[in-house]
Amino acid sequence: MLCALLCGFKVAPSLPGCVMLGKLLNLSVPPLPHLEKGIDVATQRTKTILLEIANSRLKQIEKEYTQKLAKSSQIIAELQTTISSLKEENSRLQLATERRLQDVTQKFEDEKKQLIRDNDRAIKALQDELENRSNQVRCAEKKLQHKELESQEQITYIRQEYETKFKGLMPASLRQELEDTISSLKSQVNFLQKRASILQEELTTYQGRR
Repeated sequence: MLCALLCGFKVAPSLPGCVMLGKLLNLSVPPLPHLEKGIDVATQRTKTILLEIANSRLKQIEKEYTQKLAKSSQIIAELQTTISSLKEENSRLQLATERRLQDVTQKFEDEKKQLIRDNDRAIKALQDELENRSNQVRCAEKKLQHKELESQEQITYIRQEYETKFKGLMPASLRQELEDTISSLKSQVNFLQKRASILQEELTTYQGRR
């Protein structure tokens, strides 16, 4: 049996083989009558050696497992630390993004309100300017009408005076002076009419821009 365990074969041990095994194991080979007792001693020692080898291998496996377990625990701890750091960073970034979004939204709302106020003020200023220009045009039209009426009256009066009293009696120089005066008044009327037309065009152009 001892030889079979050592050699890995299920064969019955022979006497020379047991003797050789005894020598290898530093055993004293007993006389043939005590062969059975020697075989029992060798078997016990072989079991002890095999048990020691198994225990040594088991301790080695346990040591390797402990080392792998420690390494795995270290890796898990590092991963947990990394995950925790990433979660904190993500939370911080999310909070910063939300604050930034709130700031941008608030700034946009403030700018929009400011633009609305500026636009309202600009519209009010343009309306006031338009009203002022309209008043100026109306005033100019009234003045023009008044001037036209005065000029027409002066022309009519001079013409009547010329035709009723001085025609044929008035010296040529005086008649020429009156005609020059009439021409001058007509020129003034034409100028005022042109001025009124220009003011009306400016008013129309200004209203078109509005």
